[in-house]
Amino acid sequence: MTTTMHLEQGIPGVYGLLLLDVVSRWGYNDTALFEPFGLTSEQLAHPEMRISVEVANALIKRAHELTGEPSLGFHLGTQMRISIHGFIGYAIMTTQNTTEALVLASRFIQLRMPFLQLYFSTFSDQATIELKCHIDLQPLRNEIIMALTIGILTMGNALTGQELRGEIDFDFAQPEGFERYQNLINSTFRFNQPHLLASFDKSYLGLNMVHADSISSQVAINHCESELSALGERRRLSMKVRDILTEQDQHLGIEAVAERLFMSDRTLKRQLANEGTSFSTIVDEVRYRRATALLSRTDYSLEHISDELGYSDVANFSRAFKRWSGRSPSNWRKDPYL
Repeated sequence: MTTTMHLEQGIPGVYGLLLLDVVSRWGYNDTALFEPFGLTSEQLAHPEMRISVEVANALIKRAHELTGEPSLGFHLGTQMRISIHGFIGYAIMTTQNTTEALVLASRFIQLRMPFLQLYFSTFSDQATIELKCHIDLQPLRNEIIMALTIGILTMGNALTGQELRGEIDFDFAQPEGFERYQNLINSTFRFNQPHLLASFDKSYLGLNMVHADSISSQVAINHCESELSALGERRRLSMKVRDILTEQDQHLGIEAVAERLFMSDRTLKRQLANEGTSFSTIVDEVRYRRATALLSRTDYSLEHISDELGYSDVANFSRAFKRWSGRSPSNWRKDPYL
């Protein structure tokens, strides 16, 4: 299988080199990992090189086959260095403190992983980072989540000069053999949880960064802002699909939406994938927003809402809502701000 160079879409190729760094521990070189996909280390090192999520997923599968290691995400995270993230990493590295670093990470994460969103909160007794992932491709999804979570701890230790500790919740099962690595990271890990969530002591928010440099940070931030603006231009298609489903009819199928956009459903699927999303993901997002709006109306029964959203019964709607939010519709209705 071959791939082409996506200059403006997908995942930065440099993350493929991080995967190679891990796979090389098992004695495999770049030819063993990349050749089946028509890729080379030189291509992936190009600063504008991007690979689609489908190719990234296939690379993770290939790495699993070569190494037999079910916890690749752990190794990716411990090997992660802030410099691999380009200008985003440089902006974070040179900012003043961890609070500013987290604000920048949440603002710019989609420049590197367009299917991820990061929410930073200080409302509870502890500070929290919640991660939302909008792809279901396996093993890519779980490995990226594991890698990024462990990577945040690894990079945080290096950037603050202190060993940080947190409580980490994953919404998937514990990888086979993960217990071998659990004690190597000074944190508590919980699996099969309703959310992707990291909690930590609020005192960490005041930690200064070792390489703080306000001028350098602002230069990097300006570059990221320009990149974010360009990304908004490229992602118009997913926004148009969202608008059609929201304003016209949330029950429209992909063929009907594609027709309104004057393209084939195959082309629509491909272009949405290049933007790091899918038609089903956007449908779920629109339905979730509609569901929470309807649940806010106490005069609407769950049966009425289920019917309004196109579900055959309350049970199917409840399963979908729990998949979206980690909570049942009844629980959300009692307290939507939990």
